[in-house]
Amino acid sequence: VMGYRVDLARKQDRDITRAAVLQEKVVEWDRQQAAAEMALPEDASLDDEQRNRIRSVSVSVFTLGLILYEQGSADCVKLYEETIRHIQRIKDTAVEGMTQMHLGHAYKNLPDIRDLDAAEAAYKNGLALHRPNDALGRSQCICEIGVVYHERFREAHMRKEPAETILHHAQAAEEYYIQALDLCPPSAIARIGPMHGQLGNLCDDVGQTDPAREHYEKAAQYFEQTGERHSAGKTRQNMAIMYTRAAGREENPARQRDTLLRAQAYAQAALRDFQHYEGRAAADVADVQEQIDNIAQALAKLPQ
Repeated sequence: VMGYRVDLARKQDRDITRAAVLQEKVVEWDRQQAAAEMALPEDASLDDEQRNRIRSVSVSVFTLGLILYEQGSADCVKLYEETIRHIQRIKDTAVEGMTQMHLGHAYKNLPDIRDLDAAEAAYKNGLALHRPNDALGRSQCICEIGVVYHERFREAHMRKEPAETILHHAQAAEEYYIQALDLCPPSAIARIGPMHGQLGNLCDDVGQTDPAREHYEKAAQYFEQTGERHSAGKTRQNMAIMYTRAAGREENPARQRDTLLRAQAYAQAALRDFQHYEGRAAADVADVQEQIDNIAQALAKLPQ
């Protein structure tokens, strides 16, 4: 019951603070239930019941780590590391690999502890722990290594590093993304969408608008198939941003208008996606509405 309450708070109500409070109670309960097992020497042999109790602790601790990560708290790292210790004790390499991947997310995405080298190491640890026939798990790790190189590309571009360095990072990111997409099982549509989204972002970053649009539209279609309207909205908003920037580079007023109209259409589609949540995505609604207003102002300034 507590698990359902956590999921409702986290995914339905988007109340991460409440989800964390509830999950802390789950962790406390599971630790109490496994107190005897946790007190045993690490090399002690365990029966199935003891292993399951330790597994329950690892799952609840890991879930709390996910919630703290969503809050932007670096404390999630300690929880992921604790999860890995418990999982290593019961020798579940598949779960350890998944946890390593989330540890990589923390080092890559949380500003307070951002360390792309540590993130890449965690992703590669996760990749090594996945079984050779686990195409989905391996695909996810490979994609995340691509994201690391994508971030290195962005940082190198901002620092105006040598062109060959910037190109190297971009090419490496593309290679990892394509490798991940090729490896991902066709039935895993919940994973294919984000991969196309990442390729869209990369193509946009290097100025390849048409390939970016193709990947973005595929991503949005996959998100819709899995009911991820919020992710579909974010993808369409990215397309609106991309075409707004492209319009700014156009010198021909007619082409500029056409490009802005395309940006406007994608922004309006994103607005409909966010409005689907009936107030639970209010910040996104406000953000994309401001974007729509800015596009309208830019259109009004163009000669008729």
